[in-house]
Amino acid sequence: MADAQAASQAAGKSVPRTRLFTPGPVEIPVRVLRALAQEPPHHRTDAFRAVLRRVTESLRWLHGTDGEMFLLAASGTGAMEAAVVNLLAPGERALAIAGGKFGERWGSLLTAYGIAHQVIEVEWGAAVDPGAVARHLDRDPGLAAVFATHSETSTGVLHDVEAIARITRERGRRLVVDAITSVGVHPLPQDAWGVDAVVCGSQKGLMIPPGIATLSLAPWAAPLIEAGRLPRFYFDLRKARKSAPQGETAFTPPVSLVLALDESLAMIREEGLDAVHRRHRRLAHAIRAGAQAIGFAVFSSSPSHAVTALTAPAGIESSAVVKRLRDVHAMVVAGGQDRLKGKILRIGHMGAYQREDAGAVVGALEECVIALGHAAGGGVAAALTAWERA
Repeated sequence: MADAQAASQAAGKSVPRTRLFTPGPVEIPVRVLRALAQEPPHHRTDAFRAVLRRVTESLRWLHGTDGEMFLLAASGTGAMEAAVVNLLAPGERALAIAGGKFGERWGSLLTAYGIAHQVIEVEWGAAVDPGAVARHLDRDPGLAAVFATHSETSTGVLHDVEAIARITRERGRRLVVDAITSVGVHPLPQDAWGVDAVVCGSQKGLMIPPGIATLSLAPWAAPLIEAGRLPRFYFDLRKARKSAPQGETAFTPPVSLVLALDESLAMIREEGLDAVHRRHRRLAHAIRAGAQAIGFAVFSSSPSHAVTALTAPAGIESSAVVKRLRDVHAMVVAGGQDRLKGKILRIGHMGAYQREDAGAVVGALEECVIALGHAAGGGVAAALTAWERA
């Protein structure tokens, strides 16, 4: 793609801007790009401490918690690992909910640290039955914690974390939630729902580049990280807790990303969190309706508003659509992962996308399937109608 663009530029042709409609990283708004371009202050100065304190408070607001917020220089997986090593002790056992590549990651992390655990296997494309979680916990009172996913990026599924949280709280078990593609997209009021810990990553609904991971602890979960836990050093949240009152992080933070996050959180506050959630709902409904009108099928039986997973019309390879979107329309979407490779394509719509973006990607999808031999029409109209009705 880069070589083709260079050749077009050399020939004097205009080259369309590449658009990201991936499940992360997402497109970065201009305001955030400007924040990234600032000269970064030193991280042990009052100027940066003020920004970090403001970001931390805004993240608490976004997560819906009065508890502690920890900011780590890592991808979202770093926050997942931090949750495992800070919230489990040697000898404790856990329950992991699978159902996709990232749900399975919880099991992989537990295995890496020698934590005995059970796994609830969920068909990819389906949401977990909260009743299955209750049955596992009732059969085995020794399961100390449940590790769940809210929005499963690999399948486009939204799991019912509110129902799972009711189950864990009633039974006195810890609940840790991967909300990497749901924070800033779906409601997840941590304290109100009773979720002990929530992890997130910066390159999704937070609208900045990869490199920041966050972990929020509910107020009642604060004592958990002080007890004897698994081996930890970089991800030792006790160190972060000690540094927080000074407006500092335990280790060198990604300063420019924190400046960018300050701006993106300001954008979310200005729009209003309820409005942000409504906009993502409208985007998801529009893209799903437009895609279905031209022959695609929605893969998930419980669709997330963060990413739409689609199977292509009969006779068309999903990978061919992904390739044509990139080569002809300069739009980057994602294919399937692991067992879904070549079977689905995934369109991300987290962040600052608007009505016209939904229409643009559906229009490009329609051109692709027509070019690949499938009769189609009416996709954009269906998308815009769904936007108005959602």
